[in-house]
Amino acid sequence: MLQTRQKQVRCFELSIARKEQYLNFIHKNAPLLQDYLLLFKAPPELEVLEVLAHYGLAYSVSARELKGKPSDQIVIYEAMEALESVETKSPQPILDRVQIFERHIRSGEEIDSLSSLIFLGNINHGAKIVSEQNISIYGRCEGIIICMGVCMVLKNVYSAHITFQGEILNDVMLARINENDKLKLITRNDDIIKIKDIA
Repeated sequence: MLQTRQKQVRCFELSIARKEQYLNFIHKNAPLLQDYLLLFKAPPELEVLEVLAHYGLAYSVSARELKGKPSDQIVIYEAMEALESVETKSPQPILDRVQIFERHIRSGEEIDSLSSLIFLGNINHGAKIVSEQNISIYGRCEGIIICMGVCMVLKNVYSAHITFQGEILNDVMLARINENDKLKLITRNDDIIKIKDIA
């Protein structure tokens, strides 16, 4: 008997672009894209398909607009436009719960939570942190961070794989975070990501 299961997934909708732009985007962001569906508007070239297979990324090809409520968060990466679909993991989001980790997060460790997360230690290279709420990291950050909350607190970032509200932080933003040893509060106002010293 055929069994089907409906899932709500996050999706990056990619506009038509050159092969080199697709390859650059995929190579740079492959660790972050593991939890996303890549939707191409036109069939990608063989070399792009091989890279997608190499990283084990899920993708589809369709010129049709997806049904559902689109996000108002649009990421522009060269010729790529990304729209993030809304995902609801529970009927009532857990807004008042906070998890505190007083230890370092080891390489290979993954934490996926509906709660706000506070890390007093380091996030080691190869670790992955995902939260539907806020993330605060008071130690050194070398891992993959995906934060969907209203704010994020970072101090020392040595990772190019930081996503805040669907937008991958670029080199300029990372340099701003690392320009001194103060904690940084990261928020978003419309399409503008703001980074402010707080301590």
